[in-house]
Amino acid sequence: IVAGPCTAITGPAEEFQLPLGFAEAKPGGTFVKIGVGVLRRPDDTAYSAFRLYELVDPGRWTVQSYSDRIEFTHELKAPGSDYAYVYKKTVRLTPGKPQMVLEHTLRNTGRLPIGSNVYGHNFLYLDRQPPGPDFEVAFPFEVKTPARPPDPSFARIEGRRFVYLKQLQDQDRVSASIEGFGASPSDYNFLVANRKTGAGVRITGDRPLSRIAMWSIRTVLA
Repeated sequence: IVAGPCTAITGPAEEFQLPLGFAEAKPGGTFVKIGVGVLRRPDDTAYSAFRLYELVDPGRWTVQSYSDRIEFTHELKAPGSDYAYVYKKTVRLTPGKPQMVLEHTLRNTGRLPIGSNVYGHNFLYLDRQPPGPDFEVAFPFEVKTPARPPDPSFARIEGRRFVYLKQLQDQDRVSASIEGFGASPSDYNFLVANRKTGAGVRITGDRPLSRIAMWSIRTVLA
């Protein structure tokens, strides 16, 4: 598995997906990616999250470490740009619980409004077990037949569960959309569990879902 410079990510990988000002920028002009900085648009092709753009202004990053948390703060106030913000992400461990909490705040300090969305990949590799029949993903809602179902030779949806039918190997991959969730944050509650090892991770959020996608290769369940 070879990762490119825009996909060599580790940890609780999250991204503000929509760039700011890309559509308005002329070739050679600049746009903003929250959490990255000011980037240059090289030509008139559409934006791609997998393309490496020239970094014009990285803004100012500060990192503070404590016994139970790490705070990352990104402040962007680039000359000539109408976009500016202060973004803070905290990775916190809950005392006495096997729990990690990700907290986000984004404060707009510029002239233009900010509109984007953020998602987490939740890349999981539990006890070095490849995705396969020992794994299942459980949801708090009945999963509807998705517009993009999984390849039936690798996985299927059973009520509130996403199950794998064979162990992924070599170039095998599973990709599917998950539908059926409502507008309540209570539907943001997934359990990824492995019967063989007994390991599991529950992932919850305090905001409503807008989209869910499953993706797996031989080394990761996302």
